[in-house]
Amino acid sequence: MNGSYDVISAGHSALRNANWLEAKKQFENALKESDSPEARDGLGLALWWLNDISNSHEQRTLAYLGYKANRDLPQAARLAAWLAREQVFLRANVSAMNGWFARAFRLLEEMQPCAETGWVKIYHASMMASPQDKEREAHESIGIARKYHNPDLETFSLAVIGSALVSQTKIKEGMDAIDEAMTGVISGEVKDYFVASETFCVTLSACELAGDLVRTNQWCESALEYARRYQCSFLSAYCRTTYGSLLAETGKWQDAESALTEAIHTFDTGHHGLRVNAVLKLADLRVSQGRLEEAEVLLSGYEDYGSSALPRARLYLARGESDLAKAVLEQALQSDSSPSLHRAPLLRLLVDVLLASDQPEAARRTVDELVTLSQLSRSNLFLAQAELAMGQISRYAGEDGAISHFRNALEHLDVHQGSVLACRVKLELARTLKDSDRAGAITWAKAALAGFQRIGASHDAGETNQLLREMGATVKPNVREQDSLLTAREAEVLELVSRGLSNREIASRLVVSAKTVEHHVSQVLGKLGLRNRAEAAAYFLSQSEKDRGSG
Repeated sequence: MNGSYDVISAGHSALRNANWLEAKKQFENALKESDSPEARDGLGLALWWLNDISNSHEQRTLAYLGYKANRDLPQAARLAAWLAREQVFLRANVSAMNGWFARAFRLLEEMQPCAETGWVKIYHASMMASPQDKEREAHESIGIARKYHNPDLETFSLAVIGSALVSQTKIKEGMDAIDEAMTGVISGEVKDYFVASETFCVTLSACELAGDLVRTNQWCESALEYARRYQCSFLSAYCRTTYGSLLAETGKWQDAESALTEAIHTFDTGHHGLRVNAVLKLADLRVSQGRLEEAEVLLSGYEDYGSSALPRARLYLARGESDLAKAVLEQALQSDSSPSLHRAPLLRLLVDVLLASDQPEAARRTVDELVTLSQLSRSNLFLAQAELAMGQISRYAGEDGAISHFRNALEHLDVHQGSVLACRVKLELARTLKDSDRAGAITWAKAALAGFQRIGASHDAGETNQLLREMGATVKPNVREQDSLLTAREAEVLELVSRGLSNREIASRLVVSAKTVEHHVSQVLGKLGLRNRAEAAAYFLSQSEKDRGSG
C-alpha cells in the first residue's frame, strides 16, 4: 500500500510541475499496484491535459464511483460537477450535464459544508443561462471560498461574477472583478492549472462580450502564452476562437481565418462540443468575405443553436433575403428580452435589415434599444455601433445630423481606424455627402475602399466601387489587385459569363442556385468596376490575351 501511495504522490508532483506525460506514467503505475479512486482521478486529469478527453472522462467517472463507494462525498461531488460541464464541452450533451449536476447536489445534501460545496456551486453557476442567477450562485461560492480560505475557488468565482455583471451591462463592475481574478492567476496565487485555464476562458468571453478590444487583446496574449507554457490545448483553442473574433473585428481577416481554423482542428481532437463556437465565427467571417456558399456549408446543421442567429441573418441579408434575416433576428431577440449585451450585435444587424426592408420606424425603435445598451455599457465599440445606426436612420429619413453621428462613431473608433466597422462608417459618410459635397464624398469613399480591399471585404469593396462610379470617380485597381479581389468561385463565374452563359446555365454548371450566381455576378462587376456582363466578358478576354502574351 505504501508503494502505491508513493507512486500516487509522484504523480501529483508531476501534475504540479505540469509534466503531464510523467503524471500519466506514475498514475498508471499506481493502478497496477492498486485500483484506487485517487489514482484514477489523477490519471484522468493527466489525460485531460494531454487532450485525450474521452479516456479522461472514463477514468474520472471511475474515480467518482470509487470516491462515492468510499464515502469520500466531497471529492465525489466535486468530480460529478466537473463531469457535468465536460458533457457539454465534449458532446454538447445538456441532458447528461443536468444529470451529473443532479448527482452532485444530491451528494451535497448528505455531507457537511466544505470548500467542495463551493466548487459544485461555481461549476453550476458557470453553466447558467441567466446572468442574474449566475451572479447570485457565484456570490454564494465566493462566500464559501473565503470561509475556507480557498484562493483557487475565490478567483474562479470572481471571474464568473465579472462575466455575469458584464452580461448585465455593468461593464465597470464586471471588469473590476475580472481584473482582480486575473491578478490571482498571473501572480501565481492560483495553484491549480485547470482553475487558471478556466479563469482565462471566462475572462476572454467577458472581454469579447463587452466589446473591449484592447483588454481582449491583452488577455488573449497572456492566455496563449500560458497555454504554450503548460501545453494546454483546450485553452489554446478557446483563446484562438476569441482571438479570431478580435482579429476579424479589427480588420485582420487573414489572421482571423487562420486562428479560427486552428481552433476548429484542435477541438476536433478534443472538446468537440466547443468547436461550434469557432465554426460559427468562421461562418460569420465567410459572409463578410463574400464567400456565401462556404458560410452556408459551415452553418448547416446548426440552425437550432441560438449563437448561429447572427451569422445566419447576415448570410440571408447578403443574399437579399431580408424577410428571412428579420425573422431569425427577431426570434433570437424574443427568446430573452432582458437587458443584456448579448442583444447588441443582433440589434445592430436588425437595423440594417429593417432599412433594407423599407421599415424605418421599426429600425428607429431598434436603434433606441441599441443606444440604451451602448450608454449603459460605455463601451467604445457599442457606442460607435449606436452612432452608426443613428446616422443611418437620419440619412434614410433625410434628417440633419447624420454626418455628426458618423463622425462621433469614428471618434469612438480612434484606435481602430483600420477596422471593418470604421470603413463602413466612412462609406456611410461618402453616401451622405454624395449630393452636397462631391469632393468630400469621393475622399471618404476612397478611404473606405482602401480599407475594405486591405481587409478582404469584397462585398463592401464592390459597393464602394459602385458609389465611386456613380460619382464619376471609379477607382480601378491594377491587374494583380483585381485578380486578388475575386474569390476562386467568382473567377469561375466570370469565365462562364465571358462564354455568354446565362445565370441559369451557370447555376446548372456549378450546381448552385440562380440566385447565388446572380450574387456572384454582382460581386464581380462591383469589384472590377464594370457596368454589365458585356464589359465583364471583354475584361476576361483582354486579361486572357495579356496572360498568353506574358507567357
